[in-house]
Amino acid sequence: MSFGRVVHWLLVSTIVVSPLLAEERKSDVPEWLGEFKKLDEKELANKREGWYATGLPLFGNDAVNGSGLGVLANIFYNGTKSDSSFKYTPYEHMFNVGIYRTNRGTQNNYLAWDAPYFLDTAYRLRAYVGHDASLYNQYFGVGTESLQPLYYRDRNADGSRIVRNANFSDFENANSYSKNRGPGREFTSTQHYHDYQFETSYGQFAADKTIFQVFRVWGGVEFSRNIVRRYDGKSTEAKDPLTSGKVPAIEDSSKLTEDANSGKIIGINGGNLNYVRAGIAYDTRDYEPDPDRGWLIEYNVNKAERTIGSDFNYLRHFAQIKNFYQPFPKLFEEFVIAQRVALTKVEGNVPFFEYRYLFSIDGPFGALGGQNTLRGYRQERFFGPVIGFYNIEFRYRVGSFSLWDQFFQLSIVPFYDVGRVWDKLKQVNALDYKHSRGLGLRLIWDQATVILMDYAYSREDQLFYLDIGHTF
Repeated sequence: MSFGRVVHWLLVSTIVVSPLLAEERKSDVPEWLGEFKKLDEKELANKREGWYATGLPLFGNDAVNGSGLGVLANIFYNGTKSDSSFKYTPYEHMFNVGIYRTNRGTQNNYLAWDAPYFLDTAYRLRAYVGHDASLYNQYFGVGTESLQPLYYRDRNADGSRIVRNANFSDFENANSYSKNRGPGREFTSTQHYHDYQFETSYGQFAADKTIFQVFRVWGGVEFSRNIVRRYDGKSTEAKDPLTSGKVPAIEDSSKLTEDANSGKIIGINGGNLNYVRAGIAYDTRDYEPDPDRGWLIEYNVNKAERTIGSDFNYLRHFAQIKNFYQPFPKLFEEFVIAQRVALTKVEGNVPFFEYRYLFSIDGPFGALGGQNTLRGYRQERFFGPVIGFYNIEFRYRVGSFSLWDQFFQLSIVPFYDVGRVWDKLKQVNALDYKHSRGLGLRLIWDQATVILMDYAYSREDQLFYLDIGHTF
């Protein structure tokens, strides 16, 4: 399966669903907007004018990042009802701010700006700047190696019973015990064998133009400075295998170091990454923040280039399809089936930490694992040269209410995620996928802010997410 075939399939799909181009137009609609974008009467009646803000305090807790507090806020400008595009656009400007800290040193800070149909034109502008740091990023190898189920030895002791297909909690508990390596190295820790520290500062800028109402062509740049640190040789405390009491220990070599020494990966100290990116999309979603119907069919390329200051040269292809469908629009107008399928390939001089970074026209997200892809597994649990995944959600809006002059809608969302990674594109098949499932709630606040609450589980873990925005 080549990327040429993927692009051909996307174009064929575009032709199949292109009858939307033929819809009757209204005289007051800007020429770049299709009638399918128009809000229905109920949504339009509840759309606010001018400036307003939404947001929530953020609480988090997981074994990797620890317990955290933060805030997420959206500031919108919607214009007025007399504006010609008011009935068709989610907002004129949105400023998104996020700040998050945990007791284990994780921090996320960002500021984003989005202006669809900037100054009432067919152009959309976006900017995104931020700084993130994590002391416990996970690394289980690159490609098919990372798909191996978790396993451990009882109390981390050589020669003891091996437990396979383990869950993450038991796996981490076993690795918290020290190893006795002999004279001079009596107590060695492997608690951070699969961990590394990662810090990044970045800026992203993009622009796209709507053509013939449903096509979007876009380009952008990104600049980032990335720092990788390892735990090798660090002083720590581990459990004594006999007493379970705490003993001083020295952290052993990490898997990251082992794979770098064997030539499997590069970039173990980080580096500067500068990209140029471009893509094309067919976008007929009726209301982008919370669509009821429509398609997004996209293909893009991201090129890291030494000539613009990057320390690495490589190319990523990314293709995805999103579909939103109301199977019974007359009987169950509030029931939407949402689906996404995606495939990506990266080739060239790729630092290991870039296998886990994906980018679409809707913004950046991580590789397999975590809120945006495979929700029952920990963040970026699996990554490699080729990544494929599929998500399906059954979104059912159960009611709406007003509170303090704010309009809210509540949805119940069962979901199912599946995906895997490969070493080469020609290996893509239908075998050995990772699966997760769960149940979520969505609280849609004044239409353009979606508060997500998801509980997901898999063979390895049970995880809860609280954030702003749909998974896809």
